[in-house]
Amino acid sequence: MREAPTSFANRPFIWGSANSAYQCEGAWNEGGKGLGEWDYFNAIPHMNVNGIDGRQASDFYHRFREDIALMAQGGQNSIRLSTSWSRILPEGRGTVNEEGVAFYNELIDCCIECGVEPNITLFQYDLPYAIACEGGWSNVATADAFSEYARVCFERFGDRVFLWSTVDEPQYYSYCANFLGIYPPCHKLDMQSFLQWQYVQMLGSAKAIKIYHDMGLPGAIGVIHHDCNVEVAPGTEDPERVYRAADFFYNRLILCPAVFGSLPPETDEMLEALGTYLYRVPGDEEIFAEGVVDFLSLNVFCRKYVTSWHGAPSNASGNVKGAGSKSVEGQIVAPLFQTAYDSTVEHNQWGRELLPRIMYSSLMRIKNEYGNPPVVAENGHGAYEVPDENGYVADDDRIRVIGSFIDYLEQAKREGANVCGYYYWCTMDLYSWINGYEKRYGLVRVDFDDDFRRIPKKSWSWFRERGKRFKS
Repeated sequence: MREAPTSFANRPFIWGSANSAYQCEGAWNEGGKGLGEWDYFNAIPHMNVNGIDGRQASDFYHRFREDIALMAQGGQNSIRLSTSWSRILPEGRGTVNEEGVAFYNELIDCCIECGVEPNITLFQYDLPYAIACEGGWSNVATADAFSEYARVCFERFGDRVFLWSTVDEPQYYSYCANFLGIYPPCHKLDMQSFLQWQYVQMLGSAKAIKIYHDMGLPGAIGVIHHDCNVEVAPGTEDPERVYRAADFFYNRLILCPAVFGSLPPETDEMLEALGTYLYRVPGDEEIFAEGVVDFLSLNVFCRKYVTSWHGAPSNASGNVKGAGSKSVEGQIVAPLFQTAYDSTVEHNQWGRELLPRIMYSSLMRIKNEYGNPPVVAENGHGAYEVPDENGYVADDDRIRVIGSFIDYLEQAKREGANVCGYYYWCTMDLYSWINGYEKRYGLVRVDFDDDFRRIPKKSWSWFRERGKRFKS
């Protein structure tokens, strides 16, 4: 058995990149894999708004050895990747698919051989279709199904995997599925489901964490939160009330159970103000208390710039058409608050703010308000890209933006934030959910028209050099 570091203090600074199963693996019907929710959703033309699916994705299933080797050559010492629930348990529970287990064993062994520490996320947006048919994350029974799936993974991979995350971005995932309504099952402005999904995911996360700790496995386990650092616009009426409501909506239903082992104390007050409720499991206080994370993964892409509610009904907007659309991200959460637009801040081609200083703000908030747990940060920069005649991409804009985010990460680290690592999203170009393949994040270009050929971008070399500052 490999020897695990006894704490993050004994672990080298994590410097790597990330991907997720459905977005990169492909092989959607190979190796005994069961049907996933996204496999089903993407086959429905009127729901898949851009008409692009992840059946082949980046073909990581067949090419992972090349990708892991490129990471090692690029100075990366860790990869955050997810396992596909339906590749391991085709029906979401019950019989284990040994072919799926064998694939992940080969992948894990390859990572270890190359000196790239595997950090496995158990769930990243890709619910088994069989579980979705039972109500998915609206059904509290899914928390039990998830925890049993987690147990299978711990049993099969826990002797070699020392970094785990339970669920990826439960708030943002629920938001896209139930409030913005662009991910399956595409519920628009369904506040009850938006909150219920977060509750059930965190319930499942807590159950899985308890199983991991009870098994006495070496390593650490956490949860991944899409952090939305809330800032209140000037001129806002009752800014403290607005901040408190927005922080609950974007952050607190994830951070409080993860770090403190309990729902936010303001939960009932906020549910009443929003005119909704949660179906809660009797005794959930004990479940959450026994499921506190060992570390927190924090995905820091944007802030939430908010102001007073102006009286309009709840609404949500987003941009899945890129530069061809004038839509920007925003929310109205009646009767509590709404987002504001800051014209002084740079925005990307999908209408999202590019404000690197929020990396510092988010990390220091976790330090000051959540007890300074070990944190591994992550973010990335999506863009349209034009390669040269050899397929090479000189992505200077990515280097500029991400370099500034990392500058602020280093500042927070110097000022005492317990920052233990950074992942860039993502390892290679992949399927960016309903944005398809034109929205590219990777350090390595994938030529989807030329047998998935891999070509390291300028940022790949830059990332290798930048990482040396954390190894000295």
